[in-house]
Amino acid sequence: MMQITAIAKKFNPAEYFREFDFPDYLKFDFTKLKGDLAGGLTSAIVALPLALGFGILATGGDPKGAVAGLYGAVFTGVVASLFGGTPQQITGPTGGMTVILTEVYLQTRDVNALLAACLIAGLIQVVFGLFKLGRFISFVPQPVISGFTNGIAILIFTQQLATVYAAPLVAAITVGFILLTQAANRSLPRLFIGLLAGSVVTYLLWDKSPLFLRGFDHASLAFIKTDAVRTVGAIPSSFQLPAMPITSWDGWRRAIPAGFTIAILGCLESLLASVVVDTVSNNEHNSNRELVGQGAGNAVASLFGGIAGTGAIVRTMINIRSGGATKLSGAICGLALALVVLFLSPLAAHIPLAALAGVLLMAAVGMFEWEPIRLLPRTPFPDALVFLTTMAVTVFADLISAVLIGMLMATFLFINRISKLGVMPAMERDLSSIPEQTRRAMQRHRVSVFGIEGPLFFGAVKSFSREITNAAPDVLILDMKGVSIIDQSGAQAIETIVQRMRAKRKAVLLCGMRPEVRKTMHALGIIQKVGADNFPDTLEKAVDYAIARAQSRQPSLADYLKEDLILLDADVPDKAALFQTAAALAEDGGYVFDKTAFLENLWLREQDSPTSLGHGVGIPHSRSGSATDEVVVIFVRPKKPLGDYGTIDGRPVDLVLMISAGDNVEGYLKVLKLIAQAVGREEVRRLLLAARTPAEVVVIFSGA
Repeated sequence: MMQITAIAKKFNPAEYFREFDFPDYLKFDFTKLKGDLAGGLTSAIVALPLALGFGILATGGDPKGAVAGLYGAVFTGVVASLFGGTPQQITGPTGGMTVILTEVYLQTRDVNALLAACLIAGLIQVVFGLFKLGRFISFVPQPVISGFTNGIAILIFTQQLATVYAAPLVAAITVGFILLTQAANRSLPRLFIGLLAGSVVTYLLWDKSPLFLRGFDHASLAFIKTDAVRTVGAIPSSFQLPAMPITSWDGWRRAIPAGFTIAILGCLESLLASVVVDTVSNNEHNSNRELVGQGAGNAVASLFGGIAGTGAIVRTMINIRSGGATKLSGAICGLALALVVLFLSPLAAHIPLAALAGVLLMAAVGMFEWEPIRLLPRTPFPDALVFLTTMAVTVFADLISAVLIGMLMATFLFINRISKLGVMPAMERDLSSIPEQTRRAMQRHRVSVFGIEGPLFFGAVKSFSREITNAAPDVLILDMKGVSIIDQSGAQAIETIVQRMRAKRKAVLLCGMRPEVRKTMHALGIIQKVGADNFPDTLEKAVDYAIARAQSRQPSLADYLKEDLILLDADVPDKAALFQTAAALAEDGGYVFDKTAFLENLWLREQDSPTSLGHGVGIPHSRSGSATDEVVVIFVRPKKPLGDYGTIDGRPVDLVLMISAGDNVEGYLKVLKLIAQAVGREEVRRLLLAARTPAEVVVIFSGA
């Protein structure tokens, strides 16, 4: 309770809601009214046929849906423009939104249930905006958006075919005029001109040419005469008073989850349009305020009997190109459509449905993104897979499944990409500024530097741990300046590496951490466990500290052991076979140049006096030019004790530590002393006899 109170005291409503700038909603810029009028009216001409067509589509082909589409364009257009965060945005029914609305309607067969879902969606969008979720909505990858958009375009196209078959010549005339207008002048409102042409020609030839008005019969695969062409029908010449949608309990039960789907799609499509506007206008939209405006527009529209809409990219671009510059342009577009309802509804009532179907066919073709298809051969396979899958699921399943599956695929494929973390030895790149003498000291004291690039998170931990585990330096420096973020899994992976290195009496230094990464590491207690003195600021400081630390440390026998020179339970029947096996290991590791000369030197030393320390331990050694000057110990534990070794106490040998020292007399004597100190203890010998892996042997000698 005290924590809640403390949070409440820290919350400053004025600061939190500052970005919404509520007083600004009532401020208008009339200095650009001429451009806003041109943009708004031009956008209204383009929006009219789409509003009618998408309204009919949203209600499963019912001509009465044209009213809902028109009302939706009016109220979403006005309210979203006045309260949104993208000044030049034109809002209204769109293809993507309409496909979802169609699914809702077909499930309920109730227009009021559909309006209830739109009301819920609008309220959810307002909540999303007030909770400042706008920036998270924009995280949807482009392949998901493109696949989703193309799937919707295919659905819209196929859903119009039945209406087109009812009067194919009407649709053909509409499409023909749209194509001719586009060829003549791309800036003209071709959809409106096509709709007008299809409607006028149909009206003029209604009684004069019965052959003109023909439908298509699927059974006979032939054109048949029809008595009339279906039209939009009566449109009220006034607006109803706002009222809550009245539907059954089952209608509300279906409307609630549908509202969430509509809200999410509306957020995605609107904010995508806002991003396009930013690119063209060189402005920056307010995503949270835009969601509030879109939500308010959808909620108000549903109360007046209109369907939900979103920011419409094409209509918005037309508005901008026509001179629209402020939020008044979108409001003017909505008001112009309101005038159509009030004064031109008798004319709109005679628009043929087949002509609207032709408009929607061309809208679907224009909506389809051909560029991703063309670029498929050059697109990275994961992105292409996400795009094609999202498009297929949109067409053959449902829209929400398409978005969810596309997002999941994109997420997992992204994690797979990013998990290939760049963990690399940094000797070539990061140490180029370090003096040659210092680099030689690093090699001498076995100081290794690994650079980490990219986010260190759960998906990258396995790759990261594998790369580091394969290295076996005395001091490991992790250069973390390339780590942008780290999560709990990444932090714990570092802690595990530190613990493993410490078990071998080796050190780990972490340098170059960014403040955010350091904060996470501290919050998880990793810095406290590793020790604050193990976090130098820069790589140069880390290298100097590592060398100084190595020089002051007392050496152990583990410093001269390498896991690839440790052989456990070797099947060697006698001393000669053991020497051959051990020398071969040293030669394979590059520590012995001439195995024959190396073995001759070993046997000469054995002839003088068998090299053993008693207690079943043999220590054969060779000092000659046949080996490098780097002192190493080859550890062999025979499967069966060697009884003919010739030890000083007559005991069979079950542990052999062969020394290769080249001409390094000082190193040889130092190692010989360390061997005597280590294996002279019974506890160490017992542990060595029980060791199961080379790594365990190294750990045992580290603590000896």
